[in-house]
Amino acid sequence: MVKNLRLLREEAGLSQQKLADMLNISQQAIFKYEKTANEPDIATLIRLAEIFNVTVDYLIGNTEIRERNAKCSAVMLTESEAEHIRKWRSLPSPIQDNVDELIANIIAKI
Repeated sequence: MVKNLRLLREEAGLSQQKLADMLNISQQAIFKYEKTANEPDIATLIRLAEIFNVTVDYLIGNTEIRERNAKCSAVMLTESEAEHIRKWRSLPSPIQDNVDELIANIIAKI
């Protein structure tokens, strides 16, 4: 199930049929994405994220941060930096806060 799809679709005022038409898929597919364990392929996930201007992570429920950050996408990260960010995003919010605080403390001591 795509956890935030129904919320985003309803906020945008789109019917399942209208969204399906935008994606060139059936209304039943949208219904299944919203209500069952059926999951769209990665290309459809990316297109859904583009339609609603959110990240794929938000769409599937991995984060509560909706907006794609244009500033971040314009910054070139090393693979190591990108891996750190992926790991940080996979942590629960309270642990993310702890990691942020730890980094701030380390930087303050430099």
